[in-house]
Amino acid sequence: MTLAGSLSIDLYHQEGKPCRVAIASSRPIIAASQLLLGKTPKQLLDTVALLFTLCGNAQAYTALLACRAALGIAADPAADNAHTMLVQLETLREHAWPILLTWPGLIGAVPDKKPLAALLQSVALFKQQLFRYGEAFKLDSRAETDIVPLQRLIDGLAALIDTALFNGGLADFQQLRTDAQLRAWLRQSNALPARLLAEVYDREWAASGQNQVACLPPLEAAAWLEYIRQQDLTAFSRLPHWQGRCFETTLLNRQRAQPLIVELQGRYGNGLIVRLVARLLAVADTPTRLRQLLGCQDAGAVSAHSISCDGHALAQIQAARGLLIHRLVLRQNKVYDYRIIAPTEWNFHPDGVAAQSLLQLKPAAPAELKLQAELLLNALDPCVRYTVNLTDSGR
Repeated sequence: MTLAGSLSIDLYHQEGKPCRVAIASSRPIIAASQLLLGKTPKQLLDTVALLFTLCGNAQAYTALLACRAALGIAADPAADNAHTMLVQLETLREHAWPILLTWPGLIGAVPDKKPLAALLQSVALFKQQLFRYGEAFKLDSRAETDIVPLQRLIDGLAALIDTALFNGGLADFQQLRTDAQLRAWLRQSNALPARLLAEVYDREWAASGQNQVACLPPLEAAAWLEYIRQQDLTAFSRLPHWQGRCFETTLLNRQRAQPLIVELQGRYGNGLIVRLVARLLAVADTPTRLRQLLGCQDAGAVSAHSISCDGHALAQIQAARGLLIHRLVLRQNKVYDYRIIAPTEWNFHPDGVAAQSLLQLKPAAPAELKLQAELLLNALDPCVRYTVNLTDSGR
């Protein structure tokens, strides 16, 4: 029992110049919520684990936070840190996957599945070390973290990332601070991601897709709960907004403070090269974030927020593709209403960052438009399968 759906993206152009974008979604957003109605919190958590295979840890953790808030269960800092580690590992998996399997095809190379298999195997080992029996997302789940084995797992993961994605150049990549330094690193690196970035520079596509859609500002759970209570939730779940505006919520939101991203955004706005580098940084920095969480087991260093008020509970976390919100109403210990607002609905909103980015593509020739669109959509990364259809309106 899984839910997915797909996106159909129609890009209309006149001799290669984009003029209109239409995005149609078949994502079963309402159906997912309806499947949860009438369930107890325990049944809800069991069902969420079955419904969502993509970003399953993020979905399960957000549901758990919402249930805990609704039931008045106190936070467990050690468990929350362990849960956040699982979400970070899932984020790594979701971004390493396209880098290793999709990026090669975009530059005419053949993907090697062995590094990805090794990376996925390494990621899978963590849950057993973080929670008893690997059961992480139950109301009574308790973290059982043994520091030494986890440190070894993180060290092994860092070595895999270095080898599989950076050909031994991870440390050098993490030291980059400027556009000039990045270009110099690309000239000497033979890593596959470096080849893709170099091609984007060589084709002068670094700023391609640059637009004025702003990143969603960080908001407390209380602000979201109050705002959502004023909305038509069926419409809001499909077409989310804040203060009447559509915002971007991608991994770029979380990487904007990185010195290299600050430099690149000053030159290229939120263009293609900025998004590709942000994805590489997200992968490269995962071991560091895991070590920070491992060293803060008693500090409650949690990247999630939840609240309950007047029978309405809300939880939010930063999932692999952006902000994920679950809103829950319990009555007589059963789900009366449940809503999920996922990043894809923000980013692939009719007026969202995907549509606006596609409209700003500027290929030198009509034949380049398809590749630019594929690169951009890969960087924006919807959580479902998608198709891109190009139509020349001038014919």
